[in-house]
Amino acid sequence: MGAYTTRVLRLFDLIDTSKNGYIDREDLPRGDGSADAQAQRDQIVHALIMGFIKAGDANMDTRVTKDEMLACVEKTMIGKSVSGTPAYIREVPAGVFKLMDTDGNGKVSKGEFEQYLRARNVTDPNAAREFARLDRDGDGSLTVDDLNHANHHFFTAPEVDVPELWLLAAVSA
Repeated sequence: MGAYTTRVLRLFDLIDTSKNGYIDREDLPRGDGSADAQAQRDQIVHALIMGFIKAGDANMDTRVTKDEMLACVEKTMIGKSVSGTPAYIREVPAGVFKLMDTDGNGKVSKGEFEQYLRARNVTDPNAAREFARLDRDGDGSLTVDDLNHANHHFFTAPEVDVPELWLLAAVSA
């Protein structure tokens, strides 16, 4: 099993909140529609689930198994560029960026990144290291483009150690 396969299966397990072995409508967030951070997170997860159902449901039963999700990732992302990432996958970094950029200046500082992780109960000691790895130009801030590259890397990289806390925090209930 490749490293990206392990990451995709970890993501599957986080999205499958009903724990029925499928990603389906049962796993859609049931938020109240408010405009807070939880509602924004719910929109990200909703788009991701519906995107995987639409793109990955090979047998058309309105749900996606782990094998179907892996096949979908392999078909739509492996060997493709960042710009070729499916739209429903690109919505994740865009949505997460909005959650992180609390001051609205179009950049995410290390403090905003850490605040985002803390708000999602992520206390991993690798968070500071992850920020540095996400910051591709080393300017001390993250852009949507940084997250788009990290997102693509999460789904396609053969390496074991890729930035993932930011993404897994976004889909964790």
